[in-house]
Amino acid sequence: MNKLRFLFLLAFIEGASVMACELLGARMIAPFFGSSLYVWAAVLGITLFGLMSGYYIGGYVSEKYKREDLVYLILILAGVFLAIMPFTSQWIMTRNIDMDIRWGSTISLLIFMFPPLLFMGMTSPVIINMINTKVDETGKSAGSVYAISTLGGIVATFLVGFYMLPEFGIKWPCFMFGSLLAIFPMIALVKGKSFKALAILLPFFFALKSNLAIDIHDNANVTLLSESEGIHGQVRVFDFPFYTEMKGEKMARGLVVNNTLQSILDRDSLDYNLWDWSVLMPSAASIYPKGSSMLLMGLGGGMLFHQFQRLGFDIEVVELDQRIKEAAVNHFSVPSSTPIIVDDARHVINTSKKKYDVIVLDLFFNETPPSQVPTIESFQRLKGMLNQNGMVMMNFYGFTNGENGRAARSVIKTFEAAGFQTTLLPTPEPEEGRNLFICASINKPDWSKISYSEPSRFQITAENISQFMLDKSQLDMKDAEVLTDEKPVLEKMYANAATIWRRTQIEMWLKNILQAEIDLMK
Repeated sequence: MNKLRFLFLLAFIEGASVMACELLGARMIAPFFGSSLYVWAAVLGITLFGLMSGYYIGGYVSEKYKREDLVYLILILAGVFLAIMPFTSQWIMTRNIDMDIRWGSTISLLIFMFPPLLFMGMTSPVIINMINTKVDETGKSAGSVYAISTLGGIVATFLVGFYMLPEFGIKWPCFMFGSLLAIFPMIALVKGKSFKALAILLPFFFALKSNLAIDIHDNANVTLLSESEGIHGQVRVFDFPFYTEMKGEKMARGLVVNNTLQSILDRDSLDYNLWDWSVLMPSAASIYPKGSSMLLMGLGGGMLFHQFQRLGFDIEVVELDQRIKEAAVNHFSVPSSTPIIVDDARHVINTSKKKYDVIVLDLFFNETPPSQVPTIESFQRLKGMLNQNGMVMMNFYGFTNGENGRAARSVIKTFEAAGFQTTLLPTPEPEEGRNLFICASINKPDWSKISYSEPSRFQITAENISQFMLDKSQLDMKDAEVLTDEKPVLEKMYANAATIWRRTQIEMWLKNILQAEIDLMK
């Protein structure tokens, strides 16, 4: 292989590694700080900052140091930092876990993701300088290098997102791409008899040793039953002790997405969950008779599914992540015969031709609801999917007052702008720890038909349902907006609420996992 082709190969590998670094870095930070708007802004910002710094420094050193082996040394350093990212990331994020999510995620990314991106960014200017032989060919050389680098990024995006993350998790892809970055330059240095470069291989042996180490999957109190990494993040199933006021301490089985507890069921009776006030939504749905048709959007660990199944509903399910469907069937007693569509909820809303008595929106991507669903265009489609006297039930953040409650107030206003009547059922807890169930119906619901109960739970009846309803006249709707597809502002509105939710999860759940010494990364 001639020198020019070899340099183009290095540019391709560098471009692939940049995208792998960004995707893997985003997945590394999610189990600690979530995937809210703030976290994604930090990931994208640090990625651009690393590349910008690398482009500038690379341009400077390529002129100052006219060494042919310069690009090889830069790539080896980039490979070393990429290969050890799973370990530097856990080291810094474990120490930053108590920081504000915005600062904690940004500082963590600066420590573990900025260094490899800096060195990868330096690569392109150095390669361009090496292959330029004539001044009038500079533009062509730069265009070729950046095009080949971008092609590598495109290939890596699909390879990592569609195959490597789900198949191998996070650690091995980091080591694989780090090795690719370093091996070819190392060969070139050895051929040039630069044997001192072999010393830079030592961090790879450390990374390889750590990758081959056996993860600790359980301790006396917490057992990890399954785990997977994918483009939608980390999905795990745990058994652990859990205390509830109404049932006391029980052994629980939880579905955890990016270390946010999504579902929690009684391990010894998996068709019952352990949230004290989880009877609110099935109680509201029980005004519909046995055999009613239901579309449940958001399966999770099947908490709501089991409750609605006890009501005798004919249930179809929409779930975004195939892995969650498999976890629900394998670990949470959801029957394999259940009709479960693996698809985005909004796509189903846009394309469905069916009608239902009840449509349930229990949609959270860890702590973040998808902003493409609560829009007037989406709600108008949902209205057309309901039978006469049908109802849409939505699970949302419990904040209703102040700036943190603006998102919920806007969702309520959007439902009403789409022609729904709304009934609000917040769980009876402080705002920062509660959920808000929004019941949106075409006609006024007949709450006298409520008929639902569970063992060791408070029973909601036709007589006391009004005690759980939030008086909408208490809400200041002046700053609420009708949400539209054209102006997607919901995620900005609930960003602070998502941050508070994640902080609650860190205190309630993540610190226990750290104490159990269970590895947070596959």
